[in-house]
Amino acid sequence: MDPSNYGGVKGKLPSSVLYGEVRSKQKKRKQGEEDEEGSEDEDEDDAEEDDGDAETDEVEELIESNWNVMHYLPQTASCQKYFLMIVSGKTKTNICAYNLHSCSLPQHERGAETQPGFPAGMISFSQEYVASELTQNIFTITQKIQKKVTGTRSVTQSSEMFPVLPGSHLPLNNPALEFVKYVCQVLSLDANIVNQVNKLKRDLLRLVDVGEFSEEAQFRDPCNSYILPEVICHHCNFCRDLDLCKDPTVAQDGSVLPQWFCSNCQMQYETESIETALVDALQKKLMSYTLQDLVCTKCKGVKEANMPLYCACAGNFDLTFSAKSFSEQTAVFRNIASHYNMRFLEETIDWLLEMSPQISQSRH
Repeated sequence: MDPSNYGGVKGKLPSSVLYGEVRSKQKKRKQGEEDEEGSEDEDEDDAEEDDGDAETDEVEELIESNWNVMHYLPQTASCQKYFLMIVSGKTKTNICAYNLHSCSLPQHERGAETQPGFPAGMISFSQEYVASELTQNIFTITQKIQKKVTGTRSVTQSSEMFPVLPGSHLPLNNPALEFVKYVCQVLSLDANIVNQVNKLKRDLLRLVDVGEFSEEAQFRDPCNSYILPEVICHHCNFCRDLDLCKDPTVAQDGSVLPQWFCSNCQMQYETESIETALVDALQKKLMSYTLQDLVCTKCKGVKEANMPLYCACAGNFDLTFSAKSFSEQTAVFRNIASHYNMRFLEETIDWLLEMSPQISQSRH
């Protein structure tokens, strides 16, 4: 989906590559080529050694899942665990089927597939898997989520079940619906099973009593994004762009820690310097909003004189940067400030909204 939402199989190099055994074999091969009399015998021995190494030094594979959208599902009814279980299970099924298919082929036919990196027969297998076993599992899980949410709705409101994170910006109030949308969006990344996933989503939306073409059935990224450019680590001087909503360090229990770490040396960034940079960025946005040009809604021309109420083409003038978009960006700053306990930034936002009440009113 994006750099904050991805998953796959992380492989490890064989020990022969890590410890330089391949180089020693290459040297032996060069020495064997110099010996003309025993060259053919040595080539056969090397081929047998390669086959044995391929069988003994199997690449260790590990499923890695990093899905930012998962953290916006509620912990209630184990929504996050079910999401991770389905996505990881789909990845595991694909890689197991791929390995079985590769092992069943003769040695001289391996790698000679018509589609690079994807063996023949895998497409039909994936489609059948989604249409049968995976569909049944997701239906059962969705029914469990609905049942548990209905039982706890008398004690807790549905909107209170969802976690409030720095990037939260959507009014979420239906755990089963959001679970269906997130799972189907991730599964549809595989272009070979899009039709099966669309049918699955249509049936699941009918199960949660939501129209297929309704606005609430459409997937929207639940996490806003704000990238702070050129953040420098004071320990190793490593410079990178930091997404304050999608890049925070995630603990093992799934909670978001109120701090950021350098991806190079794993040391913690100074929160005070990040807060100061955010205040400067907010002041620059306020300055650009205040000094922006007016644009004609009809001919898109910039207003040149100060007195005219209408453009020469009889069109109305409007803001280049609307108050609603500025208010949405201010809300992102407020979420970051409240979650990471940035008092100075919060006071700056409160002063801004107090002096310009039309900005806060434009969101409603």
